[in-house]
Amino acid sequence: MNSGSHSLTLGRLYAWEKKLYEEVKAGDNTRKLYERKCSQLRNQDVKGDDGVTIDKTRAAVKDLYSRILVAIRSAESISERIDKLRDEELQPQIIELLHGDICICILCSMMTMWQVMLESHEIQNKIMFEVKLFTCPTYGKFSNNTHRLATLQLQTELQNWRTCFREYLTAQKQYVGALYSWLSKFIVPEVELYSKSRNTSQPFQTMNGPPLLMICQDWFNFMDKLPDKSVYFAMKSFSKDLHSLWTQQGKEQEQKRKVDSLSKELDRKILAFQKTENRVFETKIPNLELCELEVDHRADYLKERKDYLDELRAKVEQERGKHQSCMQETQRITLNGFQTGFCRVFEASIEFAKASLKMYRDLVSNHEGSQQEGGSR
Repeated sequence: MNSGSHSLTLGRLYAWEKKLYEEVKAGDNTRKLYERKCSQLRNQDVKGDDGVTIDKTRAAVKDLYSRILVAIRSAESISERIDKLRDEELQPQIIELLHGDICICILCSMMTMWQVMLESHEIQNKIMFEVKLFTCPTYGKFSNNTHRLATLQLQTELQNWRTCFREYLTAQKQYVGALYSWLSKFIVPEVELYSKSRNTSQPFQTMNGPPLLMICQDWFNFMDKLPDKSVYFAMKSFSKDLHSLWTQQGKEQEQKRKVDSLSKELDRKILAFQKTENRVFETKIPNLELCELEVDHRADYLKERKDYLDELRAKVEQERGKHQSCMQETQRITLNGFQTGFCRVFEASIEFAKASLKMYRDLVSNHEGSQQEGGSR
């Protein structure tokens, strides 16, 4: 950043504030000791103690008073350093972070970042909107473990995206809130007494704080109005779509296993039937009187086996039809989930990016306007 490292500035502010705290604490201890010595001196005067004792106590009082004055000057000097860091480094850094026009590292610019995010989400949404059919070689084929794993990985990445988005906003709100809370400590109340014509004893207070205070206050208030909930909802909804797809892929796989099992059983039964049929017609009947009866019996047996094969074959075809229906349902959920669910994620992200971009533009505009007003006075 042209105005210096934001992190280093915060570090220096922390170091000076820590030193100020130590100075004030030490000065307060000196003040308490000074008050006790003053009280002791008054008691000695009242009691009429000897002059040496009183002079000794009076010298201690003077020494403590001098130390208090030194502590006050030291605290004022540190406070001036903090004010200078705040106004000459921290404030330009925040403005630079918001604006980005003079920022060396373009990623540090919040305005530039959300401009890029907006353009990216618009392109992504346009691509998803134009998707009518997937041209992937595996699309339209039965689902396997690789497909289910890819669906699960996508759902995991989406949940991670949602978590990162939430943590980003939370961290930024906490940062702005902490900065505002710290800047609020610089407010000096100005009390203007009402005129006697106003029959009231309540004073009117106005607050004079650093210029950055108003920026942080607006920033924090604007963030509460960002449409982040619609992004959360869209991501959560699409995550449910992916879970439904993952479940449907599992059903399709189960149906495929059922079809494969029945097909193998049918193949075994056909082979067994053919062997049985060959043995039946190859076996000779020794008793000619029983020939007709035995032939009828064997024909009935073969017919029963054939009927069973026909039923099994019909069942296989029925289950294959169910598998085709499962595949079509998987394709429908996939296409609809991406066209509708994923599009909604990008649409919500676009609106959030627009609102964020407007927020940072307004913050910069408000700051520039207040600077112009201050310069014209």
